[in-house]
Amino acid sequence: MRRDTKYVLILASVVVLFILIQLFAPKPIDWTPTYLAKDKNPFGAYVTNELIKPLFKQQINHTNFTIYELADSIKPGENLISISNELALDNESTKVLLKKVSEGSHAFLSANYFSGLLRDTLNLNTIDVFFDGLTKPRISQQDTTDLKFLLPYFEKRGYYYRTENISYFFTNTDSLKVNAFIISTNAWNKPVTLRIPWGKGYLILNTTPLAFTNNYFLSEKNFEYASKTLSFLPATKTWWTSYYQTGKMEPQSKLRYLLSNESLRWAYYLAITSLILFIFFESKRRQRIIPVVKPLTNTTLEFVQTIGNMYFQANDHKAIAEKKIGFFMDQIRAKYFLTADLGDVFVEQLAKKTGNDLIRSQHLFALIKVIQTTQSLTKEMLLDLNKQLEDFKL
Repeated sequence: MRRDTKYVLILASVVVLFILIQLFAPKPIDWTPTYLAKDKNPFGAYVTNELIKPLFKQQINHTNFTIYELADSIKPGENLISISNELALDNESTKVLLKKVSEGSHAFLSANYFSGLLRDTLNLNTIDVFFDGLTKPRISQQDTTDLKFLLPYFEKRGYYYRTENISYFFTNTDSLKVNAFIISTNAWNKPVTLRIPWGKGYLILNTTPLAFTNNYFLSEKNFEYASKTLSFLPATKTWWTSYYQTGKMEPQSKLRYLLSNESLRWAYYLAITSLILFIFFESKRRQRIIPVVKPLTNTTLEFVQTIGNMYFQANDHKAIAEKKIGFFMDQIRAKYFLTADLGDVFVEQLAKKTGNDLIRSQHLFALIKVIQTTQSLTKEMLLDLNKQLEDFKL
């Protein structure tokens, strides 16, 4: 088995194993409050939406638009629902809300906090029981407390929730700028749901949004509390906006839809992983290693060296010197176009053109004349000639 194939099989096995673990491993519960009608997590509103449909006798219209953007859609007499952690209406949305309610529409607004112009207009204020000092003797956030209705025609009973999930209530209801009717209170008899008339319609304001999520609608008692609260809205066409909890939820990138769907998301990750593995292994050479070809040796130099050794071993220093002198003269003729007559004029011209010292040049050519006229040559004279020729710049 090729080494590359072994690595591919190992990596592929790891990827497949990882995918199987992700697909079959129990998914952790997401406790993030979304209040979305399509969300089946504990603090989503899928069950809420399904169970309250009979209350309104018509399909509930879900949207992510602001109240201002819904101004032309909401008709007099229709309902508006908004459930969020905080309700922060801009000024224009607040004006549209109050105008629509005054013309006969009705609104259910549930949030822990109310801010902006709506809060100022109605003089609303909410606070947490853990910050108001009401939890005495001390209780934990995980303990249960109850909500109850004040209406005489509702059964006097408590509806129990974890304290941390229903801990907010309205304060200073006596100082509200409009007459408010208290629908329900918490264990400390603090109001959590108000009915405020406004023109021809009314506002139902609530501080316990988590009481209207899947987590509590699965309990028959808790569903009763939520359904009785929402029953204050008439059975008519209803608009439910999630904008004030999730925003517009518009696609932020072209991959948003792929990544929002679990099956498509894993298909995308698998395709990217496969592509990376393909590039990694296919980028290597698939052909055999090309052997290094040694360049052809210069046999001319070997021949010259061999001939030189023959002359040197035969002590024929004269022949070696003549060949070196002949090669030297050929270089001068080819490079400087000077006739090698060895005269004084020739030596001066050569010294100027080559940049060599004139005295040293004269010594070299004097030695050449001596060698050319002598019958035999000593080893010392040959070495001297060789050194002067190597030192002479051409």
